[in-house]
Amino acid sequence: MTKLVLGYCPVGNGSSIEPFNQTFAFQKDASKSVAGVDAVIFWGGTDIHPSLYGQLRHERSQAAGLDPSSRDTFEWNLMKYCKVNNIPMIGVCRGAQMLCAFAGGSLIQHVTGHVGNSGGHQIHSDDLDSPIWSTSCHHQMMYPFDVPHDMIAWTGVHLGDKYEIDKGSISMDGKVEPEIVYFPEIKGLAIQGHPEWAIGSPFADFCNGLVVKYLFQTEEI
Repeated sequence: MTKLVLGYCPVGNGSSIEPFNQTFAFQKDASKSVAGVDAVIFWGGTDIHPSLYGQLRHERSQAAGLDPSSRDTFEWNLMKYCKVNNIPMIGVCRGAQMLCAFAGGSLIQHVTGHVGNSGGHQIHSDDLDSPIWSTSCHHQMMYPFDVPHDMIAWTGVHLGDKYEIDKGSISMDGKVEPEIVYFPEIKGLAIQGHPEWAIGSPFADFCNGLVVKYLFQTEEI
């Protein structure tokens, strides 16, 4: 594969693109320019504003104020640019949740069972011969079920006992808890775990393989 350039948003994981330097040979600060990039990555951080996915603020939301933050606005506009210009996107944790919202999906504003005090949990995928261990540190969760998506990885069991939205709670009976989702209409790969916390692990290697397979249309995984 040719030498690829990853544009990074410099909030959440700083100027590092690890572990995606396994796939991308060069990096570029996307807050300055995205000229010549082959994909853009959106890192983790605090909750995105619920107005971006049509909800009111839940009491457990970390989003402050009545309007999206300056980071929300910058990254949302950058996603618009990427979509118009056919630039693939990678989202990690908060970035995954924003990709889900940008694709027209929604978020569960508070879910139990996914915080990082246990170190993570197993994920399942048709692309894996057996489950692997994923990092986990989030209290919000993607809800992509109402928009076109490919469910790549999921929890084997329901880890949460509460799935809270702005006006109460919803049931996840019959629906898996999403961990990695691909949104084809925006070329967005949404990874709920943190591969940058597990460099050299099967999880990080798996995520790099998914970037190649889903964003650059090859089967090198």
